Amino acid sequence: MPINMQLINALAVAMSVSPAAAAIKGFNYGSTFNDNSVKVQSDFESEFKTAAGLVGAEDFTSARLYTMIQGGTTNTPISAIPAAIATNTTLLLGLWASGDTFDNEVAALKSAISQYGSDFASLVVGISVGSEDLYRNSPTGIAASAGIGKNPDDIVNDIKTVRSTISGTGLADVPVGHVDTWTAWYNSSNNAVIEAVDWLGLDAYPYFQNTQSNDITSGKSLFQDAINKVNTASNNKALWVTETGWPVSGDKENLAVASTDNAKTYWDEVGCGLLFDKVNTYWYILQDAGKTTPSPSFGLVGSELTTTPLYNLTCPAVVSSSTSATSSATSTGSSGSTGSATGSATSSPTSVPASNATGTPTGTATGVASGTATSSATGTATGFSTGAASTGTSTPTGTPGASGTSTPTGTPGSATTPAGATGTHASGTSSSTSPAFTGAANTVSASVTGIVAAIFAAVVAF
Repeated sequence: MPINMQLINALAVAMSVSPAAAAIKGFNYGSTFNDNSVKVQSDFESEFKTAAGLVGAEDFTSARLYTMIQGGTTNTPISAIPAAIATNTTLLLGLWASGDTFDNEVAALKSAISQYGSDFASLVVGISVGSEDLYRNSPTGIAASAGIGKNPDDIVNDIKTVRSTISGTGLADVPVGHVDTWTAWYNSSNNAVIEAVDWLGLDAYPYFQNTQSNDITSGKSLFQDAINKVNTASNNKALWVTETGWPVSGDKENLAVASTDNAKTYWDEVGCGLLFDKVNTYWYILQDAGKTTPSPSFGLVGSELTTTPLYNLTCPAVVSSSTSATSSATSTGSSGSTGSATGSATSSPTSVPASNATGTPTGTATGVASGTATSSATGTATGFSTGAASTGTSTPTGTPGASGTSTPTGTPGSATTPAGATGTHASGTSSSTSPAFTGAANTVSASVTGIVAAIFAAVVAF
């Protein structure tokens, strides 16, 4: 059989430009259920196993966490860690930075390194110092009663503390970042944090942009606009998408309708079209904190854990002419203001930003081979800054998820904050033994208020 050199060359080009092997995919996982009961190891194991077997999305095997602390304790490492080891789930660790528990977060991190050793370190793909703290510290966050935040200088000091803590350990080469809203990243007063991190985490929810034309047909362009804003401010640091999604049920937000059909459309257009296999992504969410169904509900599965999702998660076949996102701000929206849902989401390929974190569009080969291979891979510019692969972590490309942190900026959520945390705005007041939340509002309602306020302020500002 004659060898078709054109076809071979086309395939080679496709393999060289596609970042599929490098991009992490996972979900957010909170430390409590939405009734504030604490998750234990078996709960996390059940969630991680369900994610790994989820029909149509079997490769979402990373978990983003919001806290290092096990609920109900002062600084015992969260039980999601042994659960991850048991299920081979990679982890994007989170340390809750606002309030008064950061020292305990660091203590829990130290204990985890000592207690679980290389079994733990080999699964860690990233560390997030804080989640939406800058937003909560902003005039918009304060006006929305979003809870205690933190100023940029303090976040920078926390990042330095974490770097010092992991120096000389198995986590020494793990990229360190911070998660916040696009409005926070785009605010030049927070540039010190951008300089201090290896990657920027972005939370974005077009569904909550209720002061704009936010029907499902605008979801992709609103999300792209948020990406463009962050890339503009990022100084070529890697971008990770730490939270985004569309609810299957809930109230109408201006033109945005929560439904399984719209959630599927958003998954296809934003997830499959812009993110998956191109940039590190933590979707919101596998399950809405279990037990009961909140409103709005973003879960891919219902109140019972099952590997059968509420809608088809198989990505549409890629067309040879290529169609993903564009790297320029042409999505829709003037440079001023379509701000897509603000929320935390800083996840890019995998890595400590390096010389190749240029922010130039990464291409995905879509037109490889049709017999005569007339086109050698047409790339689709996604516009995400991609950082160099993490140096030293055994799983550089996976950032495990935590359960949706739903802070006022646009993360619906069921994350719980570390024990003893005070001043974090959750659905209730945190007690000395069981704080209200670990990285986002314990209930979706707590985060929705903040998201709407942030979006409104962004539109006015820009």
